[in-house]
Amino acid sequence: MLFWSLFGRYVLDPVDAASSRLLTVQAGITTCFVNVGSDHPSLLEAIVKGKRERPNSWPKMVTCPSEITAISMADGYARVSGRPQAVLVHVDVGTQALGQGVHNASVGRVPVFIFAGLCPYTEAGELRGSRTEYMHWLQDAPDQKAIVRQYCRYTGEVRTGLNIKQTVGRALQFANSTPRGPVYVAAAREVLAEEIPPQEPLNHQQWGPIGPSALPADAVRDITTALVHAQRPLIITGYSGRDRRTPQLLAALADLVPGIRVHDTGGSDMCFPASHPASEGFRLSLDECTKDADVTAKIYHVDCDPLNQSIPVSFFPADGRWKADSYTALKQLVAYAKSDTSLMNSLRDPKYKARGVVQAKAHQDRLGKIASRPSLGGQDVLDFENVGHLLKASLPDSTTFVVEAVTASHAIVDRIQPSRPGSWINCGGTGIGWSNGAAMGVEMALADGESHSNLGRTDLVCQIVGDGSFMCAAPSSALWVASKYKIPILTILLNNGGKS
Repeated sequence: MLFWSLFGRYVLDPVDAASSRLLTVQAGITTCFVNVGSDHPSLLEAIVKGKRERPNSWPKMVTCPSEITAISMADGYARVSGRPQAVLVHVDVGTQALGQGVHNASVGRVPVFIFAGLCPYTEAGELRGSRTEYMHWLQDAPDQKAIVRQYCRYTGEVRTGLNIKQTVGRALQFANSTPRGPVYVAAAREVLAEEIPPQEPLNHQQWGPIGPSALPADAVRDITTALVHAQRPLIITGYSGRDRRTPQLLAALADLVPGIRVHDTGGSDMCFPASHPASEGFRLSLDECTKDADVTAKIYHVDCDPLNQSIPVSFFPADGRWKADSYTALKQLVAYAKSDTSLMNSLRDPKYKARGVVQAKAHQDRLGKIASRPSLGGQDVLDFENVGHLLKASLPDSTTFVVEAVTASHAIVDRIQPSRPGSWINCGGTGIGWSNGAAMGVEMALADGESHSNLGRTDLVCQIVGDGSFMCAAPSSALWVASKYKIPILTILLNNGGKS
């Protein structure tokens, strides 16, 4: 049974149970979000066998009535754990039902492992798993993988059980290599029913992802020198907060070079603490802070995908662009600044201290203006500003916000002012209907103790969602899953009446 090989060694002898769990642990797949169909009898048999024989090491199976719930939960789980989890769907129709969830995982750079069945390819019982129902003809798509290929980092097919380990291992390499994203593997029913001999698990240390890329030495020198000597240096960030170590390192760079300002565009995660004097806040589009930056002098672009390879039209001028990991690049910049005698002498000039004082005052003034906005009166109707204000005042600082508020995000983040890495998670994509499942995935990962940032258990997961996004996320499916698996989240529904 091939599903067994997905998560561990095919076990005939119970003595091998310890080694059989290695693939599960090393691959990091601890939870499967499933929506099964007629292509999955062998998988269902393997699930029952695995739960019976390996109850403490077999992945948790979460049944999802809607595929958008499944992939969004896997998305949210990976945001916290840092590892791809599995989504199991049914042939072409289940693949199509993943819908905007595949877009969100792709654009949001979230690793997700999607496994789908294929229609049987034999018609008359030639092999185990041959066609038995009418839908096995109707669902036989010419190229099922093409449905999601342009959104996936890798699409593959298992054609024999003898190399399923290698196929899955290769898919996970792509999912975990930057820019991270969803991968898709399919297999026909005959292949899933194939008998295979005992298999040794892959050594996942030898099948790991590509390591983080660094900036070349001349780029480190040029960027650091430009930041130190610029009059109004501005750093714009959007994805770097995915690595929970990065916000603190970016704050260290801002402390080292007084006067640096940081604008958080919220591409997926909170990238810079709102409480830091260098913070210019959060906006999804043009902000006033960009108008007086030294943009006419130098623009440097550092990203794991600086060309936006999956976007056909995406260009803006830059004096230099490099494919590099944000955390690694920031470590290089901070280390270079501290080691360069000339730059450190420049930073001792009193003008930098004065510039830092001015920036700190501007930061306090901005927060003061936010605080002075009208607050809720006794008979007033709640608006975005007041929702954010009440949440900030009422919820513990350890709350994780999962936000799908679209244009209302600006006002809400102004009020909440997230400063803890990982405390603000945004979709990153544009497929509305993400947060119902994502919030549950975040809660599950935190409850399972899977946080790769070692932040420990958070007190609460708060979903903030517009009414349209809520309705587009198969709410009946999400609520069913939350009830069945006892997943507690606080949902704030921003209802403007458009969907009521």
